[in-house]
Amino acid sequence: MQNIDFYDRKNIRTVQPHYNNDFDPEYFHRVAQNTPREVERIRKKASRTFFFVTALCIISFTAGIMTGIKFTGGAEREIVDKKTYNAMADIGRNFSLFAEEASAGKSPKDSLFPKKNYPYVIRMNNEYDQEQSRKIAAFLSRRGHTVILSKNKSLYRIYVGPYRTGDDARDALKKISGYNKYSLAENTRIIKR
Repeated sequence: MQNIDFYDRKNIRTVQPHYNNDFDPEYFHRVAQNTPREVERIRKKASRTFFFVTALCIISFTAGIMTGIKFTGGAEREIVDKKTYNAMADIGRNFSLFAEEASAGKSPKDSLFPKKNYPYVIRMNNEYDQEQSRKIAAFLSRRGHTVILSKNKSLYRIYVGPYRTGDDARDALKKISGYNKYSLAENTRIIKR
């Protein structure tokens, strides 16, 4: 079929395209921006995949170690010792206590170590002056013990603890008895609060 205009019965003249009128000046700019966007999208996708794979590796490695410890140690073998378990269990409770303090206005002295949960404490029989008591408290604190100083007139009494069970208190007393400095082994004993 020919290129004919049926109204005029003449051939339609084909016009050569003029690129100057139809050219989009933003075309190359838009095309150039697609490449960095695509690269950024691929990079984010790769980092998410890498994070997911790394998390799975860590979880499987930890589960494998725990399973290995449990099966090689026998039925009575605990994966976590009591002290670590109690410390980790107390973290969440202590944070909840701080949140309650902020809302209810409780003082930390009342709720941090309640007597019913922590009935045992180690007491130093001797009383010390302020300087000596602070030195002993600093010495014990550096070794991981919780130390409480109680003032009695001009002298101070030192308490270590409190502890949940008598066994925990006895373990701590054994450690304290092993310290040669300040001769702590001679004047300590476990008491109930």
